[in-house]
Amino acid sequence: MASETNEGKLQACCLVEYRPLPGTPSGELVKIGGVDTYHISGKDQTSKGKVIVLFTDVFGLTKNPRITADEIAEKSGFDVYVPDLFNGEPLPSSLLSLMPDEAGKKLSFGNKLAMGGKMLTTAGPWLIRHRQAVTLPIVETFLKTLRSEKGATRIQAVGYCFGGLYAVLAGSEQYHLADAVVGCHASLATKANYEQVNVPIAMACAQEDEHFSDAFRSEVEQIFARKPQIPSKFIVTEGTAHGFASRPNPDNPVVMKAYTQANDLIAEWAKTHL
Repeated sequence: MASETNEGKLQACCLVEYRPLPGTPSGELVKIGGVDTYHISGKDQTSKGKVIVLFTDVFGLTKNPRITADEIAEKSGFDVYVPDLFNGEPLPSSLLSLMPDEAGKKLSFGNKLAMGGKMLTTAGPWLIRHRQAVTLPIVETFLKTLRSEKGATRIQAVGYCFGGLYAVLAGSEQYHLADAVVGCHASLATKANYEQVNVPIAMACAQEDEHFSDAFRSEVEQIFARKPQIPSKFIVTEGTAHGFASRPNPDNPVVMKAYTQANDLIAEWAKTHL
């Protein structure tokens, strides 16, 4: 029930977006494995049990991930879940004002100084509080509860930026919590993490992304080229920077086209591999 969740806290702080996507979320907030979770039902009644889970970036379960979940549910026909991994305490999306939102833009000297200060005072301590040793058990409990209590039989884990690591881990041989994986401008995951993936994986990449560089993408592509039994797909979206698939600028048609490409990839990958 929504009354048992942190909806009040989420409404008060987390629904504030630096660049909100248009529309109104149409799903509901539920509790799964002790985690506040946005849920939107898909319309394909023949595919119940096949679900898509979105692991957000550091800005958490705000309006944009809910709008994205609604669009992916519409495109795929599957139920979509977005767990709040941060207990209603994400980083503020106002930090996006310091970051480039499209390819070709560079941080000004002033923004570099401001970003350095924010990393020391805000982002750095936050990342320590939400390190892998803290977040991974939440992800593991959530996905296992989704199967045991919500009837999920096949799960596609989708990770955006920070959440990319947890989608990759969910699809790994070690944890095997997901049956397919999509990463959208994923960060934090290492080559060793990708080596462990043993389920179909797709990656929606930005044209310019210091968190998932061209060189690193080539190394990851080579990993899966050596494992042809595992379906893989990589797309690079034109004109984009890190964050395009989760926090796009709705006034930029090039970036919004890439946002749609990412959602199409997520939906098609799920329909193909779940």
